[in-house]
Amino acid sequence: MSLAGFVAGILLLQCSPRLFPFPLGLAAAILAALAVVGIRRYRVVGTGLQRLLVVLMALLFGFVYADGRAQVRMSETLSPDLEGRDLALSGTVISLAEGVPAGQRFLFRVDEGEAAVPHDLSLAWFSDSAGEPVPELHPGQHWYLHCRLKRPHGLINPGGFDFEAWALSQGIRATGSVKANKGNRLLAADKGDWRNLLRLAVENARDRVRARIQSALAGARWAGIIVALVVGDQSLIRSDDWQLFWNTGVGHLISISGLHITMLAGLASRLAGFFWPSLRVRWMAGLSAATFYALLAGFSVPTQRTLYMISVVTISRLRQSSAPSSLVLVVALAVAVLVDPWAPLAVGFWLSFGAVAALMYADAYSVGRHSAWRAALRTQWSATWAMVPLLLLLFGQVSLVSPLANSFAIPAVSLGVVPLALLGVVPGLDYFLQAAHGLFALVAWGLGWIGQWPGGVWSAATPEPLVFAVGLLGLAFLLAPAGLPGRRAGALALGVLLLVPPPRPGAGGVWMDVLDVGQGLAVVIRTRHHAMVYDAGPRYSAESDGGSRVLLPALRAMGLNHLDGLVISHRDTDHSGGAASLLKAVPADWLLSSLEPGHPLLAQARRSIPCVAGQQWEWDGVRFDLLHPLAADVWNPLRKTNDRGCVLRITAEGWRMLLPADIEALSERELLERDPNGLAADLLIAPHHGSRTSSTADFLDAVDPRWVIFTVGYRNHFGHPKPEVVARYDDRRIASLRTDQTGAVAIAVENRHLSLTTARGRFPHYWELPPSK
Repeated sequence: MSLAGFVAGILLLQCSPRLFPFPLGLAAAILAALAVVGIRRYRVVGTGLQRLLVVLMALLFGFVYADGRAQVRMSETLSPDLEGRDLALSGTVISLAEGVPAGQRFLFRVDEGEAAVPHDLSLAWFSDSAGEPVPELHPGQHWYLHCRLKRPHGLINPGGFDFEAWALSQGIRATGSVKANKGNRLLAADKGDWRNLLRLAVENARDRVRARIQSALAGARWAGIIVALVVGDQSLIRSDDWQLFWNTGVGHLISISGLHITMLAGLASRLAGFFWPSLRVRWMAGLSAATFYALLAGFSVPTQRTLYMISVVTISRLRQSSAPSSLVLVVALAVAVLVDPWAPLAVGFWLSFGAVAALMYADAYSVGRHSAWRAALRTQWSATWAMVPLLLLLFGQVSLVSPLANSFAIPAVSLGVVPLALLGVVPGLDYFLQAAHGLFALVAWGLGWIGQWPGGVWSAATPEPLVFAVGLLGLAFLLAPAGLPGRRAGALALGVLLLVPPPRPGAGGVWMDVLDVGQGLAVVIRTRHHAMVYDAGPRYSAESDGGSRVLLPALRAMGLNHLDGLVISHRDTDHSGGAASLLKAVPADWLLSSLEPGHPLLAQARRSIPCVAGQQWEWDGVRFDLLHPLAADVWNPLRKTNDRGCVLRITAEGWRMLLPADIEALSERELLERDPNGLAADLLIAPHHGSRTSSTADFLDAVDPRWVIFTVGYRNHFGHPKPEVVARYDDRRIASLRTDQTGAVAIAVENRHLSLTTARGRFPHYWELPPSK
């Protein structure tokens, strides 16, 4: 129990909004330990209370330990004074270089004595404007580079990926890019710190293995999968392939999971038994194989968890003691968070330990002996149901075809593809790589067939805490042994997670979520029975945009799999860049836009309507009015696209919200001329992100909002919002929010009250940095 208390203390710190003075915490932990020792020695209280005090003491030590580690890591963060400055740094590439559009991303360890920057940097090196390719990067290379750095900053949205938490867990306290400069050059090899030698040796081995696989499978359809299964580099996997894997519930197999390592360890143990009958030799062979594969895979959280568990079991057997499975799990959990207190920030941590805990629970209450196929069926049944609560909480969807897909994918990949691929990395054994690729091609064919089945994925809103607790209780009953009273009711309780309707505002109310998409705009609007999206965010790269990266996860978290409408205010890619991805994944009844005839997005829409001033509709007591552009201007090529943007006003329970897209001074003046008294609003989305070409004084006086929201990217190169524009709002005592500082902003109009909640304010974390000046 004390180990469980220690783990709980570390988890508690990761949920804390701030850190605490480490010396005071350490002193408190030591005093608590002395007090517990005294209480136990002199039997001041009963045995049960003594055990509780020991657990609480362990919890305090875990909290203080994690706090101390966090203090050190946070102290390594890049100084705000160095953000955006051009720096010349020398250092060593210490990771595999992963491909990104038009460039490569890698970890760079700065030489001692360089500028006061974090020791490890995450850098991206892109081709320059002349198309000069990025040089080949390999672990151990020593470079002199001109870089521009910034502190870790990510988008914070419902259901979205938390980059800042991930960066902290990886020890990345600054990110940046390599600037095009003739002074960038490869230096002579640096012997480096002896502490880096093991890491560089491992990374060099991974680099060579990856190169070997790419050479042997050049041009092969699934070569990226083989690379991912052997060395853990997933950058070569296509986004549509990932969609297929998650829709069929086999995404865990494509990452190097604990299942692969366990099966490989078992296979190595059996092979060793053919040559040496000693059990000790077999156990050590299994542990050695697991360690080798974990290192080759980059030592990710799932591989760590499995390696720790295999190590605990092996040590127990070597000592001829039989440790219960629950103790093995707790020890592995304690070791994982002791080595890496930030492991719980990774989704894989919860999926890995959650799945193993559920399987142990189900197996502990298994009655009688079962045949191999019945045992495998029960394991698959247990694993499938065990993941439902976590998958809904973390991703907002569950694959209903997962049991069938995993029934053939698990043995084929873990016992076939992975061993063949590992054999194939041995020089001269390329045919094993070809065999591994061929076998996976068969698996992919089967997954593609299953993935086409209608209704294969069930989506639901992120469950509320009470609903999630009911689902877990139902899971406990469902996995209990047959004959337990109320066992079947567990399925009903678990079904609450799948069937509970998503939350919605009451009649006459409206919810608006201004998402954090960087430099762009995307707003989700919900009434009692309807939902729409206003703008779809920017395009980030050829493979990533605001639709796939921000809007779709947010819509899943809200329980929305259909839209009544989509408004694309104008064609600029910071507003329309994510629309194609959105329309491909979520059907919308109509598309309202100022897009010119022939625009590709119009072909994706079920029904396309040009936005024209005077259009209006009402949903559930909420009124929507289009104020701009005029019919004569909607496709006028002489007008800037910004001044053809669809301006939307929403009125609910007496409150008004104005969404003016990117209109500039010309359109603001036209709106004032047409209806100066009709622009008043309580909340305003800043026109054109706060550029100096918008938010004129007369326009602000006419709108007279209480709040304004600037939708801007962190350290965007436009400098939005412009200081003089911000001053214009401040002079009128208009409360301002910026999505780069607040994350997504949720606006709720209910019961004649308007409230604003920011994503960063709702769930603050100690690693979120204050905005730099």
